[in-house]
Amino acid sequence: MKDDPEEDGSGPAIDIIAIHGLDTNSEKTWTWQGNGHKVNWLADPDMLPSRVKRTRIFTYDWPADLLQPSDLDEFATLLFEEINSRIRITDGHARSENRPILFIASCLGGIVLMKALMGAGSTYQSVRRATRGIVFLATPFRGTSFQDVAALAEPGLNFWAWIRGREVIRLLNIIKEPTLDLVQLVQDFTSLCQDKDYPCQVSTFYEKGKTSLPSKIFPWLPAWLRQEKLLVNESSAILDMVPKPLPLSRPHILMNKFAHSECTECKDGYTESEDFRRVSSKIMEMVQKISEGSPLEQADAWIRTKHYTTDRLKIERLLGNLLPLERCYINLAIIEGPGRKARHAREGSGDGASAHTSPFSFAARLKVETPDEKIQVELPSLFDPRKGSDGQTVTPRRILIRGHAGVGKTTLCKKIVNEFTCYSKDFRKWNKLFDRMFWLPLRRLKEWSPTQYDFEELFSHEYFAQQDRETRAILAKELRRVIEKGKTLFILDGLDEITQELSGKGYKSDFLMHLLDQPNIVITSRPHVSLPANVKPLDLELETIGFYPSQVKAYLQATFTDPKRVEDIQSYLQTHQLIHSLVRIPIQLDALCYIWDSFNGKAMPQTMTTIYKAIGGSLWKKDILQIQKKVDGELVTKDDIKYEKTDQIQDLVDDESFFLEGLAFTGLHNDMINFDSKHRYAIVKEFKLAEKKIRLETTLPRLSFLRTSDPLPENDNRDYHFLHLTFQEYFAARYFVRQWKTKQLLTCLQLNKERPNKIEPANFLHEHKYDPRYDIFWRFVAGLFDADGEALGFFQEIEKEPHDLLGPTYQRLVMHYLSEVEQKDTTFTEF
Repeated sequence: MKDDPEEDGSGPAIDIIAIHGLDTNSEKTWTWQGNGHKVNWLADPDMLPSRVKRTRIFTYDWPADLLQPSDLDEFATLLFEEINSRIRITDGHARSENRPILFIASCLGGIVLMKALMGAGSTYQSVRRATRGIVFLATPFRGTSFQDVAALAEPGLNFWAWIRGREVIRLLNIIKEPTLDLVQLVQDFTSLCQDKDYPCQVSTFYEKGKTSLPSKIFPWLPAWLRQEKLLVNESSAILDMVPKPLPLSRPHILMNKFAHSECTECKDGYTESEDFRRVSSKIMEMVQKISEGSPLEQADAWIRTKHYTTDRLKIERLLGNLLPLERCYINLAIIEGPGRKARHAREGSGDGASAHTSPFSFAARLKVETPDEKIQVELPSLFDPRKGSDGQTVTPRRILIRGHAGVGKTTLCKKIVNEFTCYSKDFRKWNKLFDRMFWLPLRRLKEWSPTQYDFEELFSHEYFAQQDRETRAILAKELRRVIEKGKTLFILDGLDEITQELSGKGYKSDFLMHLLDQPNIVITSRPHVSLPANVKPLDLELETIGFYPSQVKAYLQATFTDPKRVEDIQSYLQTHQLIHSLVRIPIQLDALCYIWDSFNGKAMPQTMTTIYKAIGGSLWKKDILQIQKKVDGELVTKDDIKYEKTDQIQDLVDDESFFLEGLAFTGLHNDMINFDSKHRYAIVKEFKLAEKKIRLETTLPRLSFLRTSDPLPENDNRDYHFLHLTFQEYFAARYFVRQWKTKQLLTCLQLNKERPNKIEPANFLHEHKYDPRYDIFWRFVAGLFDADGEALGFFQEIEKEPHDLLGPTYQRLVMHYLSEVEQKDTTFTEF
């Protein structure tokens, strides 16, 4: 009847559905008639619609004829089926299935509603959960005065039904006396409304005006024979959960009709204005409470709207502009078994197949080959049943997704969260499987040290830190209570970032193990990390792979409006297979797009290191202006550095670069990605950065290489992390090469110890050259040495002990590093 959308066009917040009683319809039930006027208080803009905003108001007509063969169960099923098919599924709003409902039930329509709620089952469970309020108008929970008339009328009705070949409606039995079925229905309904997860407010009204039932049948009866009675009195309107029903000064037939909100006496003896105010105020009160939600709903809403903000879920490109999530391609492939690689398409195996490549190839190691179509997994179907390698069907709920640095694991998490919280069409089945989703970047738990390790502390720390202490405790407790019911999905991002915490002993390690044992879980990790042996087994292992060739082309076309530039880049990629493989990793493709115009006919990069050097030069040019660098007391302008080469730019920011190098290397050494103020100032002290006069509080927010998850712009205590883990590894490699070339010791600062460890760079190489955690770091080191013409000495040092006993690990190590060495005839020319 009424649709009152939100101002921003996102749709109504609550549905109000009115249900009439027996032997009537909606038009007769809710419409007052008199003096030549008709007023429907549910539709009149001056009545209920003016009091409840952001609502839609509907009426429902059910087959309430006295000669109706259907039983109560059929009425109930029809009610919820109509709600599902006509109101909630086809209204065009993505979140319609979760929109709260407030019912207004008149007389025996309330019994039909109660029956529907109790028999909802799985088919209509969404309607049951959405039911958050009910206003009963003269519903006879404990029998009525109808029983006298019903006893007299029933023989005549049965005879009339027999003549017409029909039956008397079975619902008539309820108005004669409270049957055992009705008593049980009322008890069950009371328990349902007190459900902690999906509570339902209830308010009941009874009449104070008497009705003469005999005069309805025999209008000519004199007053002394009319036998006026209260049909649904106070005792009949009582529910255990509503011990004080509210009175209305009107007879039964007017309990669902109001002439006008300001009318003082539309019927002799009845206070119209006061009765309407009482009913509408109760509805308004219930709508307000429904809007606020239960503590659990408040917790879910806070996380969905205040925690998973646009800023938190944004995908920021190197230039600083945002990448739309629809252009974030997520490609997944099944890993056949623990420790095994995904099968890749062989030449001639079908459309889109690629030539067979060695598993030792650069593309294979970076997981950027196009996989066999049989093992490709679409993200929306992640939890769909599928056959395992043993031929048995499994319904995956515990999933591990591996991926190399920069391939898009965190982007994957952000896309999942966005699609789930927005109730997107493709992910609608996820919303049916899970009530809520917790995305948890595991690096945030590295420095987490609460008084006790449990879910309440985790939720308070991660999701409700901005709430006051009392609210934080209430909301965290509600979430902790419901996760045991198995409809909560955890997205644990970055298992490789908490390996030290998992391998330790104590309460923190025990809690992290408990977190990994949750029944519904998606874990992301770099390839070198395995789950602890005593964690529950996984249902499915996947690897996230780079862009497919067609997606690389689509990305370029979306980035550059000039078709010539797209053509030039594609031509370059086709003649440089190593870079072609490299840019199938999303962050590398973004990097190439960012620096493409900088080459301007110069020699093109062939390695990951040269790309990152070019990125560094371009970003430093931007940052020099941001941090207001001065030369001889004069501010450096854009024109001053427009044509400067990378080495000259590097000289201008050597102090800032050295700080980033020390920060990056210390973080890598401590297995740390997030840096708080305590860590930063410890690094400043040990690396003697105070002499370089860098004001961290003003410099760090202006550096393009760093990001912060703290939304407050003026917070000196906020944490920082590198733009991407590969940038941290790049700057850490720069520090290693700097110390090697100047023949100085490495400062290996242990942040949990007072004194740092000093070590020769060569000794550090021997100690960590086989550590997979340093794989990308050593690639950058090799590339930086090659750029300076000193790669030979580095490779000679690699060949020294310790040696790999079996050989393959050493061979792969050298192959990794050689991939960062450019051919001499195509050395990258700096600008």
